[in-house]
Amino acid sequence: YYANQADKDFDFWYQKLGLMSMATYFILSLKYYNLYRKVIYDATSYADSILFKWIKTYLIAFLIMLFLPIIFDGLALIHPGLNSYKGSWWFFLFFSVVMYYIAITGYSNPIINKIPFKVTNLSVNNFLLLPESNNNKEIITDITYETLEENIVEEIDAWKIKIENSILTEKLFKNPELTLSDVAYKLGTNISIISKAINQGFKMNFNDFINNYRIEEVKKALAANEHKNTTLLGIALNSGFNSKATFNRAFKKNTLLSPKEFMQKNNY
Repeated sequence: YYANQADKDFDFWYQKLGLMSMATYFILSLKYYNLYRKVIYDATSYADSILFKWIKTYLIAFLIMLFLPIIFDGLALIHPGLNSYKGSWWFFLFFSVVMYYIAITGYSNPIINKIPFKVTNLSVNNFLLLPESNNNKEIITDITYETLEENIVEEIDAWKIKIENSILTEKLFKNPELTLSDVAYKLGTNISIISKAINQGFKMNFNDFINNYRIEEVKKALAANEHKNTTLLGIALNSGFNSKATFNRAFKKNTLLSPKEFMQKNNY
């Protein structure tokens, strides 16, 4: 405390530097989370289950918290009394709520990083997949998405055929935790080649690519009237989906219809 018993933590310069520091961490956290989203969509077939959507909610709450001091500073110009501790207690109340939210949600949602990766420069075009501790088949490599050069388009087309044949003949899509490295291992190549073939050859990420095969498997099962002997969820799980929510989202994205609407349209 100062000699006049004022708390140094409420100094103008200290408050503003703290706000700048929080804003910097927010921007970096948002960028890292967006990078993480891209990594899991490009490297796994079960991205929805490891998106950690609560983190996105937290970031939104954190953003609101960042704006609160600015809002109170603006209101203080009209009502000077808001500069006092009692006047700005709403800010401290919201701050406490957010902190409790982080603690409770973090405790109830432990993060298990199933897809280890290293950020090389916080760019969505440059990250490094690492070998899993219990799975040494994954090759360390950068995954980048530059435009294909003319002289390797034919090579990508050849890999597209190999990938499709492997997935269909061995029904790899039925593995609910299929990863990019699993496909690369099956084909005896490096994940960067498989990633480029899927991203640039099929014009989609790995997650959507595999889910499309799963949706087609569900459609075949419905056409064969398998839904009369089992549940739709059972068919979805047997086709490689790991949850009802993931199946519904993927099905709607693929067909523009919900599973129920699709069945009604086709008289199943």
